[in-house]
Amino acid sequence: MGPESIVLCVHGEGEGTYSFVCPGCSEDVEKQADRKIVALLVSAGVSVPGGLSAAPVPADDYPGLAPLTMDDLIQFHFLLEDETYLDQLLAEGR
Repeated sequence: MGPESIVLCVHGEGEGTYSFVCPGCSEDVEKQADRKIVALLVSAGVSVPGGLSAAPVPADDYPGLAPLTMDDLIQFHFLLEDETYLDQLLAEGR
């Protein structure tokens, strides 16, 4: 079953539900998705109708920095899986 077989609905604070047709029994399945599950499904290629939007960070909390978006989080996830990037990051001491 590929990511195109999963329907992800996100509401509120980045939580929601995902549903799919079970390949074994052909029954409809719907599960709750916390923020971690939502991020995992999106990183695996599951699309979200209407897209995702991150909750804005108050500008006065971090002056000069743009809010972290879901795309930023997914990109960071993949960077953490790249051992070469991590080695360079640790060597540079950033």
